[in-house]
Amino acid sequence: MRIGCVSDVCLGYGSAQIVYLVESLLQVYPGAESLIVEPAVPGQSPRHNRFPTFRIRRATTRFAPYSECGRTEYMLAASRLMNDWAPDLLLICCTFTLPVLFKLTKRPAQVIYFSYESIPHYGEFDVEMNRWLNGLIDVVIFPEENRAALEIGRFGFGDTPALVLYNCPKRHDRPALPKSLRNGRFLYSGTIDRTETLAEYFTIPEVQTYPIDLYGPIRGSEKERSEFRSQVQGRVRYHGMVDRESIEQIRRGYAYSLVMWNPHTENQLYAAPNKFFESIADGVPPLSAPHAQCKLLTERYQCGLLLNDWSESALVAGLQSATRIYGTGQWEAMVRRCETAFRQELNWECQFEKLKVHLTRQ
Repeated sequence: MRIGCVSDVCLGYGSAQIVYLVESLLQVYPGAESLIVEPAVPGQSPRHNRFPTFRIRRATTRFAPYSECGRTEYMLAASRLMNDWAPDLLLICCTFTLPVLFKLTKRPAQVIYFSYESIPHYGEFDVEMNRWLNGLIDVVIFPEENRAALEIGRFGFGDTPALVLYNCPKRHDRPALPKSLRNGRFLYSGTIDRTETLAEYFTIPEVQTYPIDLYGPIRGSEKERSEFRSQVQGRVRYHGMVDRESIEQIRRGYAYSLVMWNPHTENQLYAAPNKFFESIADGVPPLSAPHAQCKLLTERYQCGLLLNDWSESALVAGLQSATRIYGTGQWEAMVRRCETAFRQELNWECQFEKLKVHLTRQ
């Protein structure tokens, strides 16, 4: 049994569910071999030593892999590697890597299409390509219900089973930290961008009266990055970039996790990011903007707080409310409900069970 995977990201830098999914498939098919193809992204050195059970090939391109020419180069290289590998099961990660499916000389017995990004976001070529998938894929996975409904309505996918698997972390048994071991501060981790993630809000004097720690890359020119750092004042602190493992250790000691970004495009509106689920898994209640999935799960489990909207005033009001209840019985109940949500549903193992029943036994 051979499992093939064509990734749109370098392993260890993003989309952790790719790793989880391949690991879970290897458990379903004991003795199977795997080959994962990843792009060579400038500034992202290989982290293959973190995945000793995987065989990984990095495809180098002359042009940047996310440019139009670089994508073509990467797809041709990945197609050659997969044709040589001849997988029995192929995992296509995001519409970005979908062209590989059309370049295969032999169709695998099973094809899983993991569509975790908005398809129209990639342009008309991808929109048209996804209209030709009837009969070419065996199951399609989406990260969120509304996104799934939109994409199925656009592309149909024939009789292909469509599943929703949340961007959850793997199950663990670490208990949430008590208030006595927390720092009482708000955590924001991830990309810092004035437009895409509303980073401008952290430069507002009223927001800067709250204890907020920022971790992640600042987008923009060196001048823009320098200006942002100089504008982070008061009780807001910027701590630079740290790796995923460090954030996992740091997060547990915070009072809340801030989850918000600008919903100005369809790609930005629906699915919640990994950090939303990771915060719940660590017993750190998320303070979230009312994105569809954040709202659905926060209200289902009462495990966090929701902003009224995406405005500056809503953020200030949310920070004020969260500060007021920190350490009270209400906050402690939210922490317990985070643990319940993680144990009952919001872990990768529970999500994978939805796919497991659709896999062909070899």
